[in-house]
Amino acid sequence: MIRKSRFYSKMIFKILKKEVVNQDDYRASYNEVASTYQDWIAQMGRFTDRIIKPAILLNKTTSRVPVRVLDFACGTGYISRKVIEMDLPCEITAVDISERMLEHCADLSDKGVKLVNMEGGAFLNETKETFDVILCGWALPYFQHKVLLKQFREKLSEGGVVGVIANSKGTLHKMEEIFLRVMAENPGNVRKPMNIALQLPKGTEGLECWFRYHGFVPVEIDEGEVTFSFDTPEDLLAWLNQTGALAGTMQIFDNYEKVKRDILREIKKEKYRERHYEINHKYVYGIFRNGGVNGEHA
Repeated sequence: MIRKSRFYSKMIFKILKKEVVNQDDYRASYNEVASTYQDWIAQMGRFTDRIIKPAILLNKTTSRVPVRVLDFACGTGYISRKVIEMDLPCEITAVDISERMLEHCADLSDKGVKLVNMEGGAFLNETKETFDVILCGWALPYFQHKVLLKQFREKLSEGGVVGVIANSKGTLHKMEEIFLRVMAENPGNVRKPMNIALQLPKGTEGLECWFRYHGFVPVEIDEGEVTFSFDTPEDLLAWLNQTGALAGTMQIFDNYEKVKRDILREIKKEKYRERHYEINHKYVYGIFRNGGVNGEHA
């Protein structure tokens, strides 16, 4: 008990000092999974489609001016490709911190997409451009939402629209507890903690609250959940690692391979359901228009 108390006190101290998994760690994670990220797209792309609405682009289109679209944290370019398929006059800028992810977008340059290898927040700070539509797929929890949504509003044209889909509270049920237990059992192998769970929206109400605070008006908002089943704990963990769902967790440890067996042991104990090992992905998505009045509550 004393050992665990000391461990958690140490982790809290690191969090307060901001010695946590950071953007460089996420970059390394997504560089690692770039070649297998298509596994995530194959299963979750259909949900991403819910923020890519032709009607939104049509409402922003005139015969003279193309719609300026920002594919924020674009990954391998799924959203940009979907927008291109609409065959509407658009100027697309696709930004991502992972150079390996952008390598899988190289063909988009031939289709007129401007590819930018840069951390998203830094890009928004530095760019002089404004956009009519910002689309953000699955990246919101990697940023401080109070900062990011303010940046979105500053870079949107009047009446501009943001579409976002993100993991929400309750996703990957029990995985946070599993990692905390393994960390407590292996304190000498822990390099830095991870606090991404603090940045997950609490369903539709949480997401709407975040956006209204920054003066956005909801156009459409909803949530959902999907569960995947695997034959073995190894298959479940491989899915989470190869799709980026556990991005940053390997960077928690000095030597991930030394604790992998402990993680698998906990998955076997916590995630077994009816002859399979199950993991859930809870998500929330919304489309918001720039044009409200800043709120008072975060």
